[in-house]
Amino acid sequence: MKIIATLAGALAVLTTAQAQWKPPAAMTVIGSASGQFFVSARSSYSSPRSVQLGMTPNMVTLEPALMAVSCERIKQELLHELNLHDQWQGKIFVVLRPAFTTNDAIQVVPEKLGGNWDCGVEMPDVVSRERFVGTIVRACLLEIANRNAGNRSTEIPEWLAQGFTRELIGSSAVKLILATPHGRENGLSITRTTVDFTDAPYATGPYTRGLNPLTQAALVLRTNEPLTFDQLSWPTYEQLEGPEVELYGSSAQLFVNKLLNLPNGPACLSAMLAEMPNYLNWQFAFMDAFKQHFQTQLDVEKWWAVELTDFSGRDLLHLMTPEESWRQLNAVFQFPVNVQIGEGPPMRTEISFQTIIRGWSRAQQLDLIKKKVWELDILRMRIAPEFIPLVDGYRETLREYYKKRTETTWILPSLFSPLPDKAIDEAVTRLNTLDVRRANMRPQSTPVASANDSEASARPAR
Repeated sequence: MKIIATLAGALAVLTTAQAQWKPPAAMTVIGSASGQFFVSARSSYSSPRSVQLGMTPNMVTLEPALMAVSCERIKQELLHELNLHDQWQGKIFVVLRPAFTTNDAIQVVPEKLGGNWDCGVEMPDVVSRERFVGTIVRACLLEIANRNAGNRSTEIPEWLAQGFTRELIGSSAVKLILATPHGRENGLSITRTTVDFTDAPYATGPYTRGLNPLTQAALVLRTNEPLTFDQLSWPTYEQLEGPEVELYGSSAQLFVNKLLNLPNGPACLSAMLAEMPNYLNWQFAFMDAFKQHFQTQLDVEKWWAVELTDFSGRDLLHLMTPEESWRQLNAVFQFPVNVQIGEGPPMRTEISFQTIIRGWSRAQQLDLIKKKVWELDILRMRIAPEFIPLVDGYRETLREYYKKRTETTWILPSLFSPLPDKAIDEAVTRLNTLDVRRANMRPQSTPVASANDSEASARPAR
């Protein structure tokens, strides 16, 4: 590939005689302030086609000197999001070529030379703002992840690259990219800018207030179903190149944004990048880095579903009826079990949640509570408004009991003389009160589902 040959040749010269190296007369090479980026172009003049494309809205003309500064700014913003210091090891070489269309191919190729993983980038000299920022973000993420890599380069998940790209653009697109001056006035280069004090996703001037980086994502996700974690992990062609590009990018940005807002979120993402060389699949690095938040991929999906609800708001167009709301809430607290009496066939009956927390083991209780809190979180999205205080009461009770059970020493109850436990007694009392409220809220038109009336299961347990 052309970029490999260019990269290898430049690196060979830099390695052997960096102090004496001079670029060919036909090539302009600019190094960035930190020494990590080297931007080269075959000519200091743009082709007529590049000039024409540069007049297209949202397209930016790349000039080596200004682009080197922009690359440093993008890197610094990315490091700020990850809470990392600038401790780069691999260089990033960018080769600009004349643009032909608004969607020319861009190549980002990692290459191990001289003990470090460098990165070669070949791109057109006129490109959209998002593709430019995305290319540099991807190259920087590769460099960070490859610092501990052996002979195999890591692969950056698409959601991570696109998520960070849109996050940076949404909050600081103007100051990231230095545009080529439009002309000269009194001997000074000038660029036309206007001032925009709105929360528009793409500000038109540098004097903007702090923008919400999720402004554009909100417009997309408000009218489209956000992607699941599994869909983000395995994007389709339609999501990367087809009609669902905006949906994928917006979902990826929101996902990265929510990960960053977790306790120690930036540190977890940084740890994920550092650990990726140790795994063949990034999924294992992700789960290892975020183990304080997620134990399984199902936990990630559950957390993501709740975050989507908080972001988009409750679905007021598809609320349940009071009858359906009561049935669904009642179903959360139905625990059917088989009871064997003598030699006859097992009998199907139900036990209350209070019975479970008095008699089940600690591990069984904690697993069940996590599941029930998750079910209540999902149910709250669509339940009738009058049931929301009741749902919140159950959620608060279960979460408090779960917290106490995980913070205190568990006392195993004796089969003959159960020992009193204040946390259990408090939880049972509160659940009894909530169950009475639930039974009283049963709509008159709700039919009895079975011989074991659900209302009977709501009677206080002792």
